[in-house]
Amino acid sequence: ALLLGLWLGSRLAGPTTFQSGSSTAMQVYFSPNGGATHALTDLINHATKSVWVEAYSFTSRPLIRALVRAHQRGLDVEIILDKSHLLKKNYRTRRYTRRPSPALKAFYTAGIPTYIDARYLIAHNKVMLIDGHIICTGSFNYSYAAAKFNAENMLVIRNVPGLFKQYQANFEVHQQTSQRYHPGLVLRHVFHWSNRNRVTNLK
Repeated sequence: ALLLGLWLGSRLAGPTTFQSGSSTAMQVYFSPNGGATHALTDLINHATKSVWVEAYSFTSRPLIRALVRAHQRGLDVEIILDKSHLLKKNYRTRRYTRRPSPALKAFYTAGIPTYIDARYLIAHNKVMLIDGHIICTGSFNYSYAAAKFNAENMLVIRNVPGLFKQYQANFEVHQQTSQRYHPGLVLRHVFHWSNRNRVTNLK
């Protein structure tokens, strides 16, 4: 059993690298304790042009700090977050209260353009697009729990221009239908199951 556990641990941890005959390279990271947070932080720290992010959960302090530093270095940093970073739902009353998350506050305070995507039940994408050619995607939320306790995966794909363009186009669609956060933001088009649950004129 001990040997099986050690073997499984080596299989579950990452990264694993795949190299094609071209310049395309891919790395995959498996959580828990697979190095995904470190890999993402390193990619952000070495970015030279841009970091675009779509996220559901975002509580990872190393990643928040890395994005703030990237913005301070003059990179084009843009972030789209799920509405749960602004609204907290009471499932008993089915009503929302306004409560900006620590990540949302940190990005806004740093001056990073940050958008709230409220059109969907959950804006569940976990994507980073870096320097026009690096895609980071998978189930991995940007959180301590995802890194340390959850079964997750994150794939880093480099130098696949056609695929990057698809991700970029999808990011831009979500950005256009989201709203840039500011303290007085009034959300429109919040997803609802019925008119009774609809959220309107939230200030």
